[in-house]
Amino acid sequence: MMTITNAAADVIREWLRCSSGLARPVVYLGQGSNTPAEVAEALKRGVDRKELQEITLRTMNSETRYLYPLVYPSSHFIWLTTTVNGFRFASRLFYPPNVRQAMKSGVLDAAKRGLVLKNADGTVVLPRNAAGAP
Repeated sequence: MMTITNAAADVIREWLRCSSGLARPVVYLGQGSNTPAEVAEALKRGVDRKELQEITLRTMNSETRYLYPLVYPSSHFIWLTTTVNGFRFASRLFYPPNVRQAMKSGVLDAAKRGLVLKNADGTVVLPRNAAGAP
């Protein structure tokens, strides 16, 4: 089973604390990034949806991604959850194969901003970055 470092556990606890209204919270490892300047400018100009999609697809790969412990009510995942170090996570079925494998035998650690998931050999699996993980 995935190992969660103390630093990562602290990050998860903070996110859970902010979601204290949920009776049975479940953690899902989700990625986020800053909005590229080109996208923000396009939104200000009021471009149509198709052009905005093209700009977004072209620019998002250059943005650094961050991994966060997103918190949802357990009803979002029905019974498909797993407990790791006392935290309820969305089942590995909700992730791609390389992430599933890392969640079986890898390490979840805190990063400069958010979390980082590494597989058993130490390769970063999440977050996926243009210049980093696959």
